[in-house]
Amino acid sequence: MDMAEPFGVEGKPDPHPTDTVELALAAVFARAHETGAPCDLAGHDIRRCRPEAANGLEVLVDVFAGAQASCAFLRVRSSQAAQGSIALAGPYRIEDTPAGGWLLLPAGEDAASYWVPLAPRARRLDADGHILEERVAALRGLDSSPTQLRAAFELSPSFCLDIVVWRFEPAAGLVGELQQLLTLETQPLFMWSSHTNYSRPADLYAHLVFGHVYENHKVWPRYWKVCSELDAYALYVALSGLALATGKRLYFLLRQQVVYSVIARQAKDGGWYHGEWTDSMESHYRLVVGAVLMLADHVAAHDDAVARHALERAMGFLAARAQRLDVGLWFMHDSLEGSAEGMRTYPFGWSKSRALGKANTNMLILNTHLDTTIAFADYAAATGDGQYRSAVESARSAALAVVHLRPAERLYRTVFRILDLTLLPKREAAALPVPVRVVKRIGWKYLVPSLHRLKALFPRLVMPNGYIDRALCQKGFATRYQSVHLWDLVRYVRRFPDDAMRPILERALSYTYGGNIRAHWKESPERQDALGFWAEALYHLCILDPDPTWRRWLAEAVIDCEDVSLGLPPSVLGANGEAVAAQDRSHCPSPAARQLRIVNLSHRGRSEYLVVNPTGESLPLEWQTAPSGPVVWSDRTGRQIPIYVRVPLVAGREWVHGMLRP
Repeated sequence: MDMAEPFGVEGKPDPHPTDTVELALAAVFARAHETGAPCDLAGHDIRRCRPEAANGLEVLVDVFAGAQASCAFLRVRSSQAAQGSIALAGPYRIEDTPAGGWLLLPAGEDAASYWVPLAPRARRLDADGHILEERVAALRGLDSSPTQLRAAFELSPSFCLDIVVWRFEPAAGLVGELQQLLTLETQPLFMWSSHTNYSRPADLYAHLVFGHVYENHKVWPRYWKVCSELDAYALYVALSGLALATGKRLYFLLRQQVVYSVIARQAKDGGWYHGEWTDSMESHYRLVVGAVLMLADHVAAHDDAVARHALERAMGFLAARAQRLDVGLWFMHDSLEGSAEGMRTYPFGWSKSRALGKANTNMLILNTHLDTTIAFADYAAATGDGQYRSAVESARSAALAVVHLRPAERLYRTVFRILDLTLLPKREAAALPVPVRVVKRIGWKYLVPSLHRLKALFPRLVMPNGYIDRALCQKGFATRYQSVHLWDLVRYVRRFPDDAMRPILERALSYTYGGNIRAHWKESPERQDALGFWAEALYHLCILDPDPTWRRWLAEAVIDCEDVSLGLPPSVLGANGEAVAAQDRSHCPSPAARQLRIVNLSHRGRSEYLVVNPTGESLPLEWQTAPSGPVVWSDRTGRQIPIYVRVPLVAGREWVHGMLRP
């Protein structure tokens, strides 16, 4: 590789050009702003450019001209260079920021500032963009002088070096937004796909990698990082809530970047492909639905032709991949289910079944069908496009038929009494009488591995005790999906209030709260993510129904999430468009005590909050940013706290409920 003229070098050339790829940041951004710079996407307040670069270097720049800000994704690929470096001409100082990463601040007020949200990463990728390995790039040199700031990083063979840098023009006013964060901005939030936490602006770039949104964990069974539009949707909801709560322009920019990063990865057929399970880059439709719901909310709020076109193409993609059953249209879970060839690479065991006229390869996975049906209805509401109305009605008929299957009632009642024993916490299970322990052992050793065969013979998903199994024919007893089903059912009942789903939902809620399954989730790190979806479901239920019971359950769920260091669902900030329309939202206040957790239940002009104290000590309820008006607070028993108590105390492991005073 000839590096004698490295891309955008400032100052002196590198003394060992064959060993180093050097990036001059000012030149990178200048080229992105040049007239005629190659542009991948241009839309609502954002333009994604791909400036020409030297061999071995890729550059992607998101330009927010109105905000006087730009974000560059820099990727160095080289089998010869030993280092990659970034350089800034002039005197710059490095400053930590509570938002994460580092600010590069100039000596004068007339120069641009820069933000590096996370340390450069060394990543090994495959041809489909999966991240196979990832680590922080080793720093090999740092030069800070009156003439330049330069940092060099090791460039390993077969790895690429990824660097993310924001540039803020002097008049942008965004540096201060990074230097001071409210408590609310550091409240951990649960990401729906990767099940990891977001707790500061820099955390976005654990997901947003060279212009695409990834899960922030290694996924089974290949244990590589894959792209996920469902995590993008979670980030979008989180950033929407933070934008509303703080008024910071930064969150509007980050949210726009997420939207256009999803659009940028859309395939020609309108879908998104992931390759989570196989080498064939199969598509997982639940993740695609995440893109649809995000784009529908964005289109409802903005006149964005690019996003609307992407949304329309995505709906065509999903509609073409539904299967006709005897009872109606069924939306499948993934592209492998579409053919016998695909199912030969399916990572789970499964049984053949022609129940309800379905294809043998259709696993009849309930949560994705419900979620997709909701997405079609939300699309129609956001765009006014009614072309899929009959498909939605047919899908609803299929959903009702499946959840009301009731064969072999006595058999399933006995089986699930036994399987409920397998959900007991270890201490309780150890205290069981010997005969009951024998029955429990029969349950996990024989019944669980054979459950999919039983369901193939006697098709059923909703069990007599209120448990809802994930799929008809797929092997496994996936207890974590009980909370996902509740999340989907609450949203489904809200979208289709005349449906006969409410009894199914109520039975499942009673089973989940009153049985052993929550302790079962909490006991094992492999199942704790279910608590995040349980809290998400209860948030939606509180928006749907004013019953104080759901608020108590939600407060308890918040404490459970905190006990296992799981973030709260992003919807609790009050800006999920499925639950609260944009015009009905109210900002989420920020507490002074960083340990307090705030759930914003405000909707339809009604300001309502839960304040939860997951610690063991009482904490004062003081505010950095206050609620939108005077609030009447009540304790868990419903007893009103006197209004003359100016600073209520929230007892340890307790909560208070607040409503705006009439």
